[in-house]
Amino acid sequence: MRLVANAACASRQYAAKKFPFLRRCGEQSGIQYTKKMFGGLVDVANWKVVEEAKEADKKEQKRNMGRKKRGFGIVLPILIVAALAIGAAIWALPHLPVKPQTQNGEQYRGVIEMWNVESFEGGVGSRESWLKGRASKFEQANTGLFVHVTTLTAEQLAAKLEAGDDFDMICFSRGAGELVRDKLAETNANADDVRENILLSGQVNGVQYALPLYAGVYCLFARSDMLPATQLVANALSQTYTRKVGKNSVTLAPLIAGFTPYNSPLSALAMSGGRGKVALADTVTQYEAYEKFLANRTAVTLLGTQRDMYRLSQKEKNGRIEALAFAPLDGYTDLVQYVGVSVAAGDKSDACSDFASYLLSEEAQATLVNICMFSVLDHGFYTAERYSECETGLARAYVPNVFGDAEAVARQRQMAIDTLAV
Repeated sequence: MRLVANAACASRQYAAKKFPFLRRCGEQSGIQYTKKMFGGLVDVANWKVVEEAKEADKKEQKRNMGRKKRGFGIVLPILIVAALAIGAAIWALPHLPVKPQTQNGEQYRGVIEMWNVESFEGGVGSRESWLKGRASKFEQANTGLFVHVTTLTAEQLAAKLEAGDDFDMICFSRGAGELVRDKLAETNANADDVRENILLSGQVNGVQYALPLYAGVYCLFARSDMLPATQLVANALSQTYTRKVGKNSVTLAPLIAGFTPYNSPLSALAMSGGRGKVALADTVTQYEAYEKFLANRTAVTLLGTQRDMYRLSQKEKNGRIEALAFAPLDGYTDLVQYVGVSVAAGDKSDACSDFASYLLSEEAQATLVNICMFSVLDHGFYTAERYSECETGLARAYVPNVFGDAEAVARQRQMAIDTLAV
């Protein structure tokens, strides 16, 4: 009972602070107080316990919230990474090399891996799309056989070869030729209708390792009021022109030309009868030369390609440039794309040769007009005057060997300058 009384006193002191109305009971003895107020003290004590429990519960809730936040901070990055991985997988699955399906139970015959290396300007549209279109036609006629085309730059080709990657077939031009020469097998595809002057450029010691696939051309353009077509070749390196640009006068140089690392446009001018001294920067690209000619502040004459022929003809047609004089340079071209078969093609070698033969068929070559490139066959496919002139001129063109290296190109460029200066 003493313990209860002591507890009661302590409780009374606490309750008196918390509840002033209880002070009125202070004159009663501890025992009497305990008797009279025991139930109230129990209620007060219980209230205190409940309040403390509530405080403890609040603290526990805060701790749980902290744990949840920390857990969410860990889970969120995991969810993000998982979502990114799923998204990457969804994107990648359609691009993975899968074994193509054949129809009607036809036997699967394999996939020809073809690399398409582009080193010079095309005509219009995509040469890769043209190649894929021919591949599709070939697949339709050869059920169970498929052709996969990968387009590369010369730099990407070098990297893939360095990494040890292999191809079954390859389309390439001068510059890439020296990289793949030792990887090509002697071809046995049908090339009976290919022009001989172009066919010879794919040989080494009389052995045909590369077949010409399509060609581009060099040509001259000038505004007719500055230099007429009849004088274009003869005066391309001498004709200047002074014109007013605002309040100033600008004198245009005779000629501008664009270069790639492995072409020699001045050889086309030299071997087509042009003469005169020339000092051109070979750092100017083909597109830069076109833009400068278009601006009409740099040169009278543009030594361009089939790509310029298309671009400029469109501007003439739409009245966005003056009438142009035009002359094909049919004495030379190094703008030729070739096709070859790898020594590593193995049991696909015959199929590769069949595809090469199809690419050189009249059916396939006739479609080159759709991308403004020229057939290597001794046939005429164009009716438009300028294109027809270039097509006919290819029969007379000298075509350098596709396997020539950078030193051979440098020698050829210098020879062209020397020939022009005579």
